[in-house]
Amino acid sequence: MLLRCDRLELPAGAGRAVLARSERLGRPTGPVLQATAAEAGERSLYLLAAGTAELVPGLLCWLGWGPELGLDLRARPGRPQRPATVPRPRGVEDDPPRPVTDGHALCGVRWVRARAAAGPPLGLDLASPGLLRLLDGLAEACLRDRMGLPPAR
Repeated sequence: MLLRCDRLELPAGAGRAVLARSERLGRPTGPVLQATAAEAGERSLYLLAAGTAELVPGLLCWLGWGPELGLDLRARPGRPQRPATVPRPRGVEDDPPRPVTDGHALCGVRWVRARAAAGPPLGLDLASPGLLRLLDGLAEACLRDRMGLPPAR
């Protein structure tokens, strides 16, 4: 069985920096994958509950991270007829994890942080208090990555 979700995609280095900082500070991120995108190299994929991705651009603008900054942070919605699918963590079922298959050229998908047993079923959504903090941290990490600055501590 596959999980259906939306996702945030960003450069892998920026994604790992945000994940490390979030874990150090005890902040929620939801599940995180790493993949290789044919056109963009290594990418971090932060999973969101279905229907959340379409609101991300407006939330980023509200936080002050508008499109004029050209951040390499993309919200990818699952398509209604064929939503994004991600692998279940190992041990949840007998089959090995399966790659994301929503039409974007991703390969070599692996879990960086699997969903916690007591956590939300698919990832953060609009009701998650940590969503705005996560978006702000991801946007800042993308900007720092683009400018060649070290990750925020």
